[in-house]
Amino acid sequence: MATNVLPQLSVSGQGVGSGESRTHQLPPIPISHPRAKQITTSEAEPSSLRSSGRPTVRRAGAKDKQQKRTLAKDVNPASYRHSILHNICAEMLEKGFHKSFSELFNLVQQQRREHERAGPAAVLLEPLIHSDHTKLEYLRVQLTAAEDAERTGNLEGVYVALKSLAQYFDRNQGAWLSFHFHQRSLEVAQRIKGDNQRAEGEGQCSVGVAMEKRGDLQRAAGHFEAYRRLAGKWKWCSESGDSVFEIACEHLRRVYTSLAKQIEAESPQEAISLLKKAHEMARDSRNSSQEGLACYRLGQAHQLSGDLDTAIQYYRKYLEWSKYHKHSTGAGNAYEALAKCYEKKGDLGTAVKQLELYVEVADGAGPQSMARACSAIGTMYNTLGDYGKAVDFFGRCYELCSELNDPAALHEARAQYGIARGHQMFNSYTTAVCTSLAGDLERLIMWKDERGSVEERTGNTVEDTGTGTGDEDQDNDEKEDEEEEEDEEEEEERSCSRPSPAPVQQ
Repeated sequence: MATNVLPQLSVSGQGVGSGESRTHQLPPIPISHPRAKQITTSEAEPSSLRSSGRPTVRRAGAKDKQQKRTLAKDVNPASYRHSILHNICAEMLEKGFHKSFSELFNLVQQQRREHERAGPAAVLLEPLIHSDHTKLEYLRVQLTAAEDAERTGNLEGVYVALKSLAQYFDRNQGAWLSFHFHQRSLEVAQRIKGDNQRAEGEGQCSVGVAMEKRGDLQRAAGHFEAYRRLAGKWKWCSESGDSVFEIACEHLRRVYTSLAKQIEAESPQEAISLLKKAHEMARDSRNSSQEGLACYRLGQAHQLSGDLDTAIQYYRKYLEWSKYHKHSTGAGNAYEALAKCYEKKGDLGTAVKQLELYVEVADGAGPQSMARACSAIGTMYNTLGDYGKAVDFFGRCYELCSELNDPAALHEARAQYGIARGHQMFNSYTTAVCTSLAGDLERLIMWKDERGSVEERTGNTVEDTGTGTGDEDQDNDEKEDEEEEEDEEEEEERSCSRPSPAPVQQ
């Protein structure tokens, strides 16, 4: 049976005899069924693409096959069978970085031992790094870079790599590792020549800061002192143009102050020596605000040790600094401290004057300072017995604390105000009791005496149980009558001999 095929249509050119002819096919028949579309499309493809008998979309080209073979060669199946730490250590050993491998492995093992010793408290320590891919990879890169630089004698490169590790763990909650690499970088920096000891100075400062964070203030002070000596020797400046010597002095001032706070209760004289060093460092650093605060701290230390005259000298220096810089809060603190010193010396008049100045200064320093000043001077007037002024100042303090919405301060101010009011009313109360109500008070005392006698007599009387005879009962009644008459006579004698109450004096 012959297949019917539509003939091609031959169309001539512009006219008969033009010699040109073009062959056209009829337009495609529209096909709506999806399966018919798939069959038609596959049959329309060239025979070279249909030789395999599989759909074209599933066939991978030569380029794709080559990429798959390349990926298969690059992937190492062993890397999926071992831990991240094992793979990184193996890679370092394969490339010949034996020192880097030893340092990384020892750090991981040391951290594990510390966690084992801590026991349940290990949750408070830094997390282990043996499974942290990001930190392990950064350690591998920088440690191998440091070892590579050391092989070529490039100590600056070693220092840069170790310093990068220390700074990285500073930023990523790794204080233990950061401290380790700060110390390592300082060891390398001390071997560098020709940089005017700049790397050593930076290392001393970094280790000092790390020691301070760990709470080892004594060793931190030693590193900062070395940093200050080097900065003073070479006159370095920071990138912003600041004096490195002044920066080192500021570090020392901070550490000396913290050390003094730790030992001020046990060794006040040693604390004073440290605070004097802190004051000197504040002056050398040209930090005016810290210099004034150092004077105030020295005044507190001398006051605690009992040297009130020296304390007053330092408090006056702090007062002068506060006035010069128009620091109202500082001036108020100085006046309050001076008042306490004069009060301990027994000079209450001067103490009151200092507190009055405190109130004047605190008036422009805000409600909190004013409330504190009113409380201080109110306490002083209450001690001196001037209860009227004490009530006035405590009342102002109570109003200010109400505005501040501070429950603790409000409770204290309420108690102080109530005590002062009670003291103020005490004289009038005692006068009324001793003069206007003198007769009533005497009758009240007599009534209490009579009541006490009756209670004693009632307690000592034996109740009649009905077992005695009639004569015994009569004898008991006569005895009771006689006892009552004797009691009345004694009461009259006491009333006649009792002196009138004297007025109560405060």
